[in-house]
Amino acid sequence: MITKTPRERCFHCRLILQDCICPQNPPLRTEHKITLLTSRKESRIPSNTGRLIRIMLENTTAIFIGEYGWERAVEREIAGNDYTPVILFPMAPSIDGKNIIEKNGKPLNIFVPDTSWRNARRWLHKPLFLNLPKIGLREIPASEYHLRKQSAKNYLCTFQAVISLMKELEIKDFDSASFQMNERFRLWVKSLAKERGLTFTSDSINY
Repeated sequence: MITKTPRERCFHCRLILQDCICPQNPPLRTEHKITLLTSRKESRIPSNTGRLIRIMLENTTAIFIGEYGWERAVEREIAGNDYTPVILFPMAPSIDGKNIIEKNGKPLNIFVPDTSWRNARRWLHKPLFLNLPKIGLREIPASEYHLRKQSAKNYLCTFQAVISLMKELEIKDFDSASFQMNERFRLWVKSLAKERGLTFTSDSINY
């Protein structure tokens, strides 16, 4: 009896190796830091988009909520003198990140809840994050993430939220880099969708 073996996947992007998007470009380093707030369970899900941020942006770190020592890790990130700590939640009411940069004269350490919207709202109310300025997006683009059902039309995945924010912060040379990042993101979505046999209506996606 012949048994089928699972196709080997890239450890980083979690696509099957023939579709891997990792080697195409080296990660981009930006003046602003991204601190992903996630969980081990979320990070293991193939459709998690936080992993794409770690692949494409060099100045990133991840803190796993609930693991031993995670509170101290958050405190260390907040206490760092090189950055102004903020938390990204791309829904009103929020503060414009550029105003915070101009006021403090330092780049941002952007805490990003990399989880479901329900969990993100709950995490915002944890004592550690209550005093962090909440920044948002001036404009919310249409979601191009079609691997999970979104509970509202303007709810973005982690990847799109972060890349949109970086563009709005007017980081040097980021416009051209973000084009390539978004192309890789679309290929990643397309590959996972194909694996799952997903189809989309013409008004949601055009592959």
